[in-house]
Amino acid sequence: MNAAYKALTQEWLSKAQSDLFFAESSLREFSGFYSQICVLCHDSAEKYLKTFLIAHGVRPDRVHDLMVLLHECLKIDATLCLLNMACSILNDYYIPLKYPSHYPDIVREQSVEAFDSAKLIQAEIEKRICI
Repeated sequence: MNAAYKALTQEWLSKAQSDLFFAESSLREFSGFYSQICVLCHDSAEKYLKTFLIAHGVRPDRVHDLMVLLHECLKIDATLCLLNMACSILNDYYIPLKYPSHYPDIVREQSVEAFDSAKLIQAEIEKRICI
């Protein structure tokens, strides 16, 4: 990986880790804010998938759909298909929670599910990038 891609990969990785750390801290320290935790988990997963693409010399599209990003990642590493369910779970939360909607209130269990999904994405992406 050339120096420019290495630096950009590290920057994206750092942002992804920061979002996930804040989601984890919020889940541990606060009661409530479950919608925000789900959105942070989605944001972290999005950044992890984009990190993977950048690490492989691919400029990611400006999209928030994790399934679209995962599809691009699968062109590089088909074993990432194991992230399909995690990406789907996080996608289901993103739009309804980020913008006003009639989506029911999120409960702690759902934010834990989102966090676990993001942690799986983190683990699999970090295993596959070399910086």
